[in-house]
Amino acid sequence: MNRLARLLTLRPKRRKAARRRAVAIWSGGLTGIGALALGATFTGVATGTVMASCFVALLAWLAIADRALMRRPGGISCLTWHSVSEDAAWLPWADAISVRPATLDRQLALLRRMGCRPMDTVEFCRRRRAGEAVPRDTILLHFDDGYLDNWVAAAPFLARHEMRATLFVSLDFVAPDRPERLSLADADNPPEWAGYLTWREIARLDSGAFGGVFDIQPHGVDHGRVPTGPRIVDRLTRANWRGHAWVQWAATPGNKHDWYRADSPVAAPLGTPVPESGTALEARAWRDGRLESEAEYAARVRAELATCRAEFEARLGKRPALFCWPQNRTSAIARRIAAEEGYLATTGGLGANRIGEPAGIVSRVHVGERMAGIESAWLDDLGFRATVRCFQGNHYWYLALIALGLLARLARLRYPARRRPLLEEATA
Repeated sequence: MNRLARLLTLRPKRRKAARRRAVAIWSGGLTGIGALALGATFTGVATGTVMASCFVALLAWLAIADRALMRRPGGISCLTWHSVSEDAAWLPWADAISVRPATLDRQLALLRRMGCRPMDTVEFCRRRRAGEAVPRDTILLHFDDGYLDNWVAAAPFLARHEMRATLFVSLDFVAPDRPERLSLADADNPPEWAGYLTWREIARLDSGAFGGVFDIQPHGVDHGRVPTGPRIVDRLTRANWRGHAWVQWAATPGNKHDWYRADSPVAAPLGTPVPESGTALEARAWRDGRLESEAEYAARVRAELATCRAEFEARLGKRPALFCWPQNRTSAIARRIAAEEGYLATTGGLGANRIGEPAGIVSRVHVGERMAGIESAWLDDLGFRATVRCFQGNHYWYLALIALGLLARLARLRYPARRRPLLEEATA
């Protein structure tokens, strides 16, 4: 059993790799025992003693593998949503990051039935730093990007289910102040879906709107990317310019809240080359024919983290405690700078938020809908339950995720138009 456990934990920070390895070893053991039994049958040596030995071996393997491989309790699920909308067509990557309000409602209700208990992420991180235990069914809920539909739909449903989440906003996408928009809690009035939150709405959410369902924390300034080399990977066309929105954002200093309203690209016109790129707070940028130095990269990261802190202090009257790296990607240098700038924790972890993992790193998983590639509330609920349980350490549920993934591939073959776009901006 100890050897199996060591095989599983060669890279303990890699949650997905550990899960896949566990299931592969578990299924390999079952296959091996089954092959022995079949071999004995076809070679004519399948005596009662031989088959009984195979059966005992099967039971022994199931018992050993259950403890060493398939159940590793202690993971704390951190679930991430983005858009929650009845009409997310304004987002080019909606298929990858948007769920319908009814889906979120079902998912939150399912968490209750599963016995999961949401905890404020700041409180969770403070407990981890203090070495305090948290209840085993604790979960963390996150919403990224600061979309208007988080006010319209996510907040009312969180309030209905008495759950608290963290909402991460990007400064350059906060919309200008205007009268407070409608939500699904506003009776029969049809709400507006497209766009981003205003500072007034953000402040209202942070100060207790909808019963205090959201804690607001920063998601960077412009959610951008930077060129990482001289290679050109594409050029902007009428068909792809929205998918390469980061090129427009990079060419548009300041606020970008209405970037999606343009019929054609303006800041970077059609035909503009699209260079190889990486997320801005993870990668060193290629500028003026050279890669920026480590010191230049560190200064750029520090400036963005400091800007977020200063803006939150000015706008919301609080010092931010968490930082969500755009696209959940970062570097060791950036993490060190975030700690120096006073952030309690940052996202981008690859673990399961277990005891023993770094207290300043939060590991997350994105949740969505149409997990089998088709419209099915039952299959979506199965996939959602499996996602939560796998994160918590029950790897038997990974078999369900494998099955749903196979169904999704078949659906994409049958309905190629439904394939999700490969977009840099879609957070996995």
